[in-house]
Amino acid sequence: MFQPFNRMTRYSFMISDGGVFSDSEELPDDEAAWHQAVRTVRDIETTLSSTGGDWSLVVHRGGHPLYRIDVRVQRLS
Repeated sequence: MFQPFNRMTRYSFMISDGGVFSDSEELPDDEAAWHQAVRTVRDIETTLSSTGGDWSLVVHRGGHPLYRIDVRVQRLS
């Protein structure tokens, strides 16, 4: 029996922290892209400093923003 070809969609991940880094990969759907974004944010956590900083990760599908995760470290005293 013929099985339809499952097409993967290309998602791009733009990370900024004053500079910009981007990567892309083919994933099956938006939910998979969300999970990849969360894994990426977990990797970003290891580079955070107690002295402060801002990170932003934006997931794009087809050139359009789909999700945005912002991380801000701010020392309050």
